[in-house]
This record gives sequence, C-alpha cells and structure tokens, in this order.
Amino acid sequence: MAADDPDDHARADDDLRVGTPERERAISLLNDAFSGGYLDVTEFEDRSGHVYGSRIRSDLRRAVADLPTANRLFPDAAPPVVPAGPAIQLPQTVYDGDWKTVRRKGAWRPEPNMLFSGSMGSIDLDFSAARMPAPLIDIELQVSASTVKIKLGPDQELRVDGLVTSGWSSIKDKAGSPQRAGGQIIQVRGALTGLSGMVVKRSRITGT
Repeated sequence: MAADDPDDHARADDDLRVGTPERERAISLLNDAFSGGYLDVTEFEDRSGHVYGSRIRSDLRRAVADLPTANRLFPDAAPPVVPAGPAIQLPQTVYDGDWKTVRRKGAWRPEPNMLFSGSMGSIDLDFSAARMPAPLIDIELQVSASTVKIKLGPDQELRVDGLVTSGWSSIKDKAGSPQRAGGQIIQVRGALTGLSGMVVKRSRITGT
C-alpha cells in the first residue's frame, strides 16, 4: 500500500472554514518571515491583507505557501512526527483601563498583540517614536465610557475595519493617510461602547 501523500491531506481540507485562531497563526508566520528577511514590507502588507480576508484554509495557504514555515500553519493537516500539542498562537498582553489612565509614549516597545479593557478610563497610545517589534501590531479594545487616543508616526497605517461602535460611541480620524509608504500597520478591532470616543492623530515629518 502506498504511503499517504501529505499534499493529499492538505487538499482534502482546503474548503474548511477558518477563524481568528488560524488567521492569527498566519500573521505570526508572516511576522517571523518579515523579521527573518524572507519578505519585504510591501509583500508583508499584501499578504497580511489577504490573511484578514481569508474564509477557508486554501486562502490562508496561498499567503504562506512559499515560506519555510508554511507547514506550521495547520499542524493537524500533516502526519504528526511528534506528539501533538496546542496550536501556536500569538500571546495577548492585557491592560486594565478600568477607572484609570493607561499611557504609553516615547521609545516604548509595544507587544504585537494587546488587549485594552475597562470602563470610565483613558487609553493614550503614542506610536510615533515607539520601537515597533513587528510590521503589524494587533490591538483589541473592549471599553465602555472611555477615551482612546492614538498617535501615529508619519508612515504608519491604522486599520479599524474590525472595530465596532455602539451606544453613541465615535471614532474621529484626524490623522489622514500616511505621508509615505512602507510603515508599520496598527490593526485595531473590538468594541467601543457606552459613549466611548477614539481620536486618531499623526505626527508630521519635519525639516522637509
């Protein structure tokens, strides 16, 4: 009897739906590839956009197919060579903004995956001089009756497609488009509720 072909296993589950855990694993692989010099900024941005729009496994496979770590995307799809363990996911750092101010500015180092939660608080994040650890930073907001301020650098891009507002909450984007291409992406998702407000500003290029 012929040995099973790993490619046959992959093709068999190409139409399975994917969710947040699978997309986050794909983004983690793209971050590693960018850090290792396998992708440039443009390739990373194109592929990360494809990942967030993926609905089935074959969509995600196309985003990482030519990377050395592609076999880590779906550990269950290939015959195991070691005892199976939990799926590798990007850890999430949690910040409590309940009735307090959480402020980060200057040359701070953001975690790649952060959650800010709470009520009646203030979250002030200045990325303009931050030491960014990856080309994409993922922020989840779960706040109510709170104020969120985000300041971007000249070339950084903010994406809020996954951020939901309710209860008279609002988003005011005073930053506009990046002044130059090739900067990091800050992805904000989650929920602003109960009269919460988010204001986005941008530092400008000086001396030009």
